[in-house]
Amino acid sequence: MTDLIQTTSAPVDPGFPVFDPDKLLRNVLGIEPEPLPDFDPPALTPMRVPLREATVGLLVSCGAYFPDQPRLRQHSDLSYRLLPRERDLDDVLFGHMTPIRAFALADPNVAYPRDTMLDLERDGVIGRYAANAVSMVGSISQFDELATEVAPRVVEEFQAMGVDLVLVVPFCPQCHVAFGVLARAIENRGIPTTSITTLYKQATYLKPPRASFLDFPLGCPAGRPRAKTQQREIVKAALEFAEQAESDWELKRLPFQWDADGSRDWEDLVADVYRLDNAIRGSVLANAAAHTQVLGGGNEREFAVRCAC
Repeated sequence: MTDLIQTTSAPVDPGFPVFDPDKLLRNVLGIEPEPLPDFDPPALTPMRVPLREATVGLLVSCGAYFPDQPRLRQHSDLSYRLLPRERDLDDVLFGHMTPIRAFALADPNVAYPRDTMLDLERDGVIGRYAANAVSMVGSISQFDELATEVAPRVVEEFQAMGVDLVLVVPFCPQCHVAFGVLARAIENRGIPTTSITTLYKQATYLKPPRASFLDFPLGCPAGRPRAKTQQREIVKAALEFAEQAESDWELKRLPFQWDADGSRDWEDLVADVYRLDNAIRGSVLANAAAHTQVLGGGNEREFAVRCAC
């Protein structure tokens, strides 16, 4: 089975099992999924330096923030927080109220891989981890504003830090759409990006630049909680793919399994997390109702031109 899955304009059947978020929305939450935009492949901004010399920035959608920072809203918040690389993860909080935040509460590195990035810096895999990560709650549907207002500000932040490559880490299903748009807009403004996605369908539609697919539960784009060695290898593989990626859009299938025996029982675990957390489940339903701006419907190309993504 090939490790590189190439698409042109239409998403393809992967030929292997993948998690279907639409079933989660319908069967657990009673929500009909919004249609996804089917973007053309993005133009890639070349990396200026080898990965071992690159300053790598981190863009996360889990809503990580620190107690002395204003809290991020649960949805439709176009603001962001800067997370200093030296701040201890014991203090980090999460503004994203999706049920899958349970994984990040157990180990922040699964969604905000600060320790992993510092390890890769120490090992010489990357030149330097940037001074600050950029954190948002990715439950956003104001796509025009995200691409035309937020992306330029985020680019300025990363440019001021001398960033050569941005690792984009989406969290929930809506994060995968919003941060797919944001990654494309950042790339088109001159900074290379690479994403780790846990949703195959969303990745093949949005086509974020240099995307890697990790067949793990939602909420764990950077590895299994407390599995430090695995987390390092996952992020390392995604960053190395970014350096090797060519001009044709490809989705890199990362060769990691949640369970050593290949069991997919974790799919039921994700559904149970949504089903059992009633308070947060209610916020998910409320957030879904707030996402009224639909991106797609055949206007993807016009949107991409207008929004520089």
